Amino acid sequence: MSLATATSAFGGAGHDGASGHGTAGLPSVAKLAPTLFWVLVAMPVLMGKAGLLEIIFPVGALATGALLVTRDPARFAAFTWWLWFLTPEVRRLVDYQAGWSVISPVMVTPFAVGAMTWLVVAQYLPMLRYRAYFGFVPVMAGLFYAYVNGISQAGMAAATFALLNWLVPVTLGLYVALHWPIYPQIRDAVLRAFVLGLTLVGGYGLIQYFVMPPWDARWLINVGMTNQGLPLPMQVRVFSTLNSSGPLAFLLVTGLAVLPAARGILVPVAGALALGSLMLSLVRAAWLAGLFVFVWLLLTMPGRHRVRLVAVGIGLVLCSLPLLSVPRVNQAIVSRFDTLNSMENDRSYQERQEFYGRFLIQALTEVRGAGLGTVDTATKLTNEDGQLGVMAYFDSGILRVPYELGWPGTLGYVVGIVALMVGLLRRGGAPPDPFARCAEAAALTILACMVFEHTLVKVTGVGFWFFLGMGMAAKNHGLASRLAAPLPGDPSPNDPRPNDLHQGDKQWTEA
Repeated sequence: MSLATATSAFGGAGHDGASGHGTAGLPSVAKLAPTLFWVLVAMPVLMGKAGLLEIIFPVGALATGALLVTRDPARFAAFTWWLWFLTPEVRRLVDYQAGWSVISPVMVTPFAVGAMTWLVVAQYLPMLRYRAYFGFVPVMAGLFYAYVNGISQAGMAAATFALLNWLVPVTLGLYVALHWPIYPQIRDAVLRAFVLGLTLVGGYGLIQYFVMPPWDARWLINVGMTNQGLPLPMQVRVFSTLNSSGPLAFLLVTGLAVLPAARGILVPVAGALALGSLMLSLVRAAWLAGLFVFVWLLLTMPGRHRVRLVAVGIGLVLCSLPLLSVPRVNQAIVSRFDTLNSMENDRSYQERQEFYGRFLIQALTEVRGAGLGTVDTATKLTNEDGQLGVMAYFDSGILRVPYELGWPGTLGYVVGIVALMVGLLRRGGAPPDPFARCAEAAALTILACMVFEHTLVKVTGVGFWFFLGMGMAAKNHGLASRLAAPLPGDPSPNDPRPNDLHQGDKQWTEA
């Protein structure tokens, strides 16, 4: 397959977003669709009729996603991130104005919109035979094995919901990887979404800590999450617009990881607000992950970008000083930091250690696997009262994978991830841009946090797979650009070596 053929495969004449001309051919309604959707969402809330969103929100999001998924992948990618940012808060507003509901159709919306990528990926399944993408094959095969197993053990509804949790992040990553010809457009759209998103999510987190809006307080009382603190100002662990402090903290770390690649006057504001909410989430694993991100970028960024990274780091620390000067805030954060030096006295650490000791052998000897739908929130669909099952809380991602997927599923899942990560980290081709290094750092960090919780599903899973896919797209786009415009010292057009995208690099050989 030649460079021209490969480019047209993902950005043909009918593919506005990949044609190299932006989205000039799109009708104005498609360009404005995401904005119109959020205006439509805000109206019932402002009118006190948020209950209408149980229909308007999923239907409107699906319509918007359908309009964008094939015609404008860059806007579609940004739109899906906004759904992950805001959907839990929309659900809380619905519950506050219309009454508490154990199972809400609003929460399925990001998964349903993300599942639209399956239709696009299905069109390019032959591309999975190339080594660059082949790692996705065993990953999806492992998940489908666990899905079939889960149907027999948890039922169709629970297994299908769990499959969405596991598979949608994977296909979102593959979706952006396949659209490498328009990598710059997707990169810019996602960076804009994250800069504005971190500003909103981080800023709202600070409001939540100091004010505690009544809809958030009501939701905490209804779900009974005692580990989030009390539903009172300055006595809660910040969860902002997400479901809990854990997903929020890892999302903020992911956002802070890609922020150094962004430009604009809003970037320092977004970073400062995100850092403030990250500290007030009191999630120590995320704090350590943020430190890892900074060190990794410091080691891998080009020299001139390192100076900027250090300046950004110093600036964020200085911005956090006013927050730390508040006595209650300082006490909460410092006491949480102190537990890192005295883990033997930390309740959370002791519970996790006890869990590992009690469940390690069972998880590793679960040859068949429990199946999808037997763990986490999917257990609501197996109980008549809609309450969480006994296996709803699973502290370790490392143990959850073999327990839920079984040996056959785990083998495919792990082998696929290792192959994709090796391909991502292998240097070669044109030097990637700073965003590629940031995406790489985000994916590595989320993967490393599997020791604390399962970070490869739901919103944290989207962070891993999406930025893994963006890193792959950056490499492929860089390689294609290099082959299209040889740099000084590159082979001449008369060189006998193949000047072909799918033959000029090992990643494009068939697996």
